[in-house]
Amino acid sequence: MDRHSINFEIYEAGSLIYLADAKFGGHPINEFHEFFGGQAGLRELTEKGAVMASSLYQDDGYTIRVVFGDLTEQEDSEWTSRARSVMNIESGRLLVSGVCDQDLENYITDWTAAEDGGAYDLGTFVEVPPGQYDVAIYGYPPGDLAGGWMAIEDRSMFKACFSKESAFPYEKPIDYFSRTRPSETPLDWHVEGWTDDAYLTFLIQIRQFEGILPETKFEADGCIDWEFRKPEKCPLGIRLS
Repeated sequence: MDRHSINFEIYEAGSLIYLADAKFGGHPINEFHEFFGGQAGLRELTEKGAVMASSLYQDDGYTIRVVFGDLTEQEDSEWTSRARSVMNIESGRLLVSGVCDQDLENYITDWTAAEDGGAYDLGTFVEVPPGQYDVAIYGYPPGDLAGGWMAIEDRSMFKACFSKESAFPYEKPIDYFSRTRPSETPLDWHVEGWTDDAYLTFLIQIRQFEGILPETKFEADGCIDWEFRKPEKCPLGIRLS
C-alpha cells in the first residue's frame, strides 16, 4: 500500500475516540450509543471488526492524521499512546468521532467525507476500499489525550485520572529533553508545558491485514486499553502548518 495521508480536525468529542464501519456490524445506528452505557457488547463489536473505541481523559476536540501505509520516522518514534485492532470495513466508510449519544443517527446524516485540512463539529468519515485492515491509533504529545504523555510528565495527575501508577519514571519535559537532546534547543511546550501552536493529537494508521496482530487488551467497559510508551528521545511533537 503506497503511503498517502489526510489531516483534519474534530471540534467536539466526548472523552472518547472511536472508529466504526458505517454498517456498525449489522446493528442499527440508533442502538449504537447503548454499547457505551455500561452494557455488554462493545468488546464483541470490536472483536467482530466493526468498531474500535478507546477512552480519553478529557473531552477536548483533537487533530487527526489518517495514514494509509507506513509511518514516517518521526511518526513511528514519537508516539506515546497506541491502540491497535483488526477492522472489517465492509461499507467503504470508516466513521471517526468521539460522540456516541442517542442522537448519533441524526448527526451522521450531516457528516461528510473527510478532506485534507477539513474541520468537523462532531465527526466525519474516511473513504476506505472495503476490506480487512490492521488499524492503529497513535497519540502524540504535547496534546496526547490518551494519557501516554501524562504518564511521563505528571505522575500525580496520571494517577488521579487513571487510578493507577505510571509504568515510567516521572521526568519533567525540560529534563527529558535536555537529557536526550543535549545539543538541541527545547520548544516552548517543553519549558512552559503549553503552546499556542497546532500539533497533531492522533494518527490513525490503516494497513492491509496480514494475519498477524498482537492480542488486543480491553478495559472493563469494552474500550481498547491504551499501550503507553516513553520514547528513547524526548518527542518534538508533530507540528501542523
